[in-house]
Amino acid sequence: MKVASFMTADPVFLREGDSIEKAAGVFLHYGIDGAPVVDKDKHVIGIFTKTHLFRALLNHLPSCTPVGRLMNRNVKTIQMDRQIDEAWEMAKRRHHIGRLPVVDADGRLAGILTRTDLVRAFEKNTLSTVRELNRALEVYHELNTIIDCSYDGIIVVDERGEIVSSNRAYKKMADQLSREMSVSEQYPADGGFPLTELVVRVSQQVCKTGSPVSLMQRFPGGREIMLTGNPVTGLQKKDITRVVVNCRDITELNELHRQLETSRQLTGVYQSELEALRKCDLERTIVCHSRVMRNCLDLAVRVARVDSTVLISGESGTGKEVVARLIHQVGRRAKAPFIRINCGAIPENLLESELFGYQPGAFTGARREGKPGLLELAHGGTVFLDEVGELPLALQVKLLTVIQERELTRVGGTRAVPVDIRFLAATNRNLARMVEEGLFRADLFYRLNVVPLCIPPLRERREEIPFLVAHFVHKFNEKYGLHKKIEQKVIDRLMTYHWPGNVRELENLVERLLVLSAEDNIGLQELPPHFLEIPAGNNPEDEKELIRRLYSRLRSTRKVAGVLGVNQSTVVRKMKKYDLR
Repeated sequence: MKVASFMTADPVFLREGDSIEKAAGVFLHYGIDGAPVVDKDKHVIGIFTKTHLFRALLNHLPSCTPVGRLMNRNVKTIQMDRQIDEAWEMAKRRHHIGRLPVVDADGRLAGILTRTDLVRAFEKNTLSTVRELNRALEVYHELNTIIDCSYDGIIVVDERGEIVSSNRAYKKMADQLSREMSVSEQYPADGGFPLTELVVRVSQQVCKTGSPVSLMQRFPGGREIMLTGNPVTGLQKKDITRVVVNCRDITELNELHRQLETSRQLTGVYQSELEALRKCDLERTIVCHSRVMRNCLDLAVRVARVDSTVLISGESGTGKEVVARLIHQVGRRAKAPFIRINCGAIPENLLESELFGYQPGAFTGARREGKPGLLELAHGGTVFLDEVGELPLALQVKLLTVIQERELTRVGGTRAVPVDIRFLAATNRNLARMVEEGLFRADLFYRLNVVPLCIPPLRERREEIPFLVAHFVHKFNEKYGLHKKIEQKVIDRLMTYHWPGNVRELENLVERLLVLSAEDNIGLQELPPHFLEIPAGNNPEDEKELIRRLYSRLRSTRKVAGVLGVNQSTVVRKMKKYDLR
């Protein structure tokens, strides 16, 4: 049967440029939860579902956002002239398939296979086998009756291989197997035999070897029987006079074993899916809309599964602590402590006692009962050494011992305390250069730099600025009970700024604009003066790059002039000066 016989023809579809608002209307109007996305030639290029729509709402994306930015491009299709069996196989391999796009010979969208269509096809295909299924159910009921009575088939065979006697359970078992095998009209080619022949074969082997013999046989229809023969000797215990053969139907036992193995495999699949969902949930709390940042987060998630030390580098304000917390939350130590130690914020004379703790009376002013250090409190969890480049050389030796030996000694103490800690470190300094200058120990640097992870500055991932602004506006509106918005012109101008303070500077700016602005709509006039300045004339390359970037985004000299706060004629003149077209 062909797919075309069961598909829903003329399906609802979306275009790549359609907005998510239009998609929501289509879903509501037609009562569907997803639709294929096609190009101008109706070739399927993706699929957009309610899950993508919900994710867009959670990320506060504008309603005009095109579905092409969010859709799943890794979409499977099936040709309309293929067999419906292939669609069933695809559904079994991909449990989440709810709407399978059907294409014609030219690859154009021709229809949709829904779960209802697949069920309808399955019902039609299996109609001819209903009688056989009912017969199998009857057999299964009879087998259960035998097992409930706890009766095995018992057969007594003499030394000549002739059956002397058998119990009712065996007769029922033999009769049932005969009926099943008669359906096939011949014995199977793989060496299967009727139960009686197997009983005789087992008894002959017992007489030949003089010891117990076991044999397992699978019959046509899938039934499995285990036969075990035991010799019976005469009074003199020399000659075998009888063989007792025990027949046990182990079909259900093996089926339960197969189901158990399947359940174990499914458990592993579900665990992987839960891990993926957990990762997606964590990623929703982090604004990430650039390839370079996504690669960074992917590396963080991969390394989170092991306990390797990670050195996170990057400029101030790029989000090193956010990435460190992500590594901790995804890893196996997520429920254990996460302790952040700012190596540059604690005075040097107190840093050792804060990190390693101290014994009673270790120094003047120490607590009488002593005090455990931050490293000791982090046992079983993660320690994040922020600004590790500020750590004094004297303490670098002690920290190296903790990392290597997994133990520490309190100030004033003599007993080593074992600790189990995963170390993460971060710095905005060039530690390799500090090693060359003698300001940082080489052995500690190599211990920390097992997995280097560099977070790019905001100016190298400007495409994230609109999403970061939306995130911070939502955050501070909720925090302060506000309902303010930032105009698009402001966001366009922020895209041209060089952001020396990175994401932290952007967050602080958004909070300042929302708190200080008297209007609900925040325009260019609310920005600090240095955000509105055109780069100085002594650096024409910066001015040229700024105008080029704005014009490529806005496609209008009037809009560029509005963002820069200058006359349109000034923009036109400078574009001619820099030969910008």
